[in-house]
Amino acid sequence: MMKATILWAAAILMAAVPASQAEMLHAQITPPAQPGAPPSQPVSPAQPATPAQPGAPVPQAAPAPQTKQTGMAAWSMLVGNTVTGRLDGREFADYYQADGTVKSMLDSQIVTGRWILDGDKVCFTYPDEPQECYGLEVSGDTATFTDKSGTGIRGQILKGNAKNL
Repeated sequence: MMKATILWAAAILMAAVPASQAEMLHAQITPPAQPGAPPSQPVSPAQPATPAQPGAPVPQAAPAPQTKQTGMAAWSMLVGNTVTGRLDGREFADYYQADGTVKSMLDSQIVTGRWILDGDKVCFTYPDEPQECYGLEVSGDTATFTDKSGTGIRGQILKGNAKNL
C-alpha cells in the first residue's frame, strides 16, 4: 500500500509541473534500485512519510523560468496593454490598441500614431515623422525594443490602458 501511495503522489506531482521540472522531480523521487531487483520496482523508503499537519503550508513549485518571446508572439503580449519606462531621462508610456492605434505619452505630451507588423519587427508611424521599426523581445513583464543600430529601449508591461491614454 505504501508503494502505491508514493507512486500516486509522484504521478500527481509530475502532472502539475512543466516537463523539464518533471524530469528533475522524477530523478529526485525515484529511489535507486536494490541490488538484484528489476529496475521497474521502486525501493521502499526506510522510514514512512510523516503526514502533513492540518493547517501546515503546502509547498509550492518553483516558478518556471521566464521564456523570451520575439516577433508576433511577443507583440501579442503587448496589444491591449501599456509599456512604460524612461527614454533619454524622460518618462514614456505607450498603449497599443488592437486596431493598430498607438497612444504615446512622453512626459505629459500625448501623440496618437499607428503600428503595423513587418515580419518579426513592429513599425510605428507618427504625424510628421518617418516610420521607425524595432525588433521586439518580451520576457516576463519586460519589453525590449531594438532599433536597426542595435540600441535598445526597455520598458515594463502594465495590464490594460494603465495610464488612461
